[in-house]
Amino acid sequence: MINIQKVVSRNFIMDMVSSLQNMVGMNLTSYEKMIDKAIQQINQELKDKKIKVKWYRYEITQLTNGAVAVVFYGDEK
Repeated sequence: MINIQKVVSRNFIMDMVSSLQNMVGMNLTSYEKMIDKAIQQINQELKDKKIKVKWYRYEITQLTNGAVAVVFYGDEK
């Protein structure tokens, strides 16, 4: 079983921008970018360690306002 965890956060200014976007119903692009960054870091770690997987799953959990944990787990080939 493979398990990789990454925690990413936004800065204070992006937090304020996201709050305004949320009020008017826009996409929260800073959250999307934050999650994409964590997934890219996980994929890079898999590539660097030359790990191939049969199946995998991402689990995303909000830790605080502006910070998320992205957990990758799966089985190696």
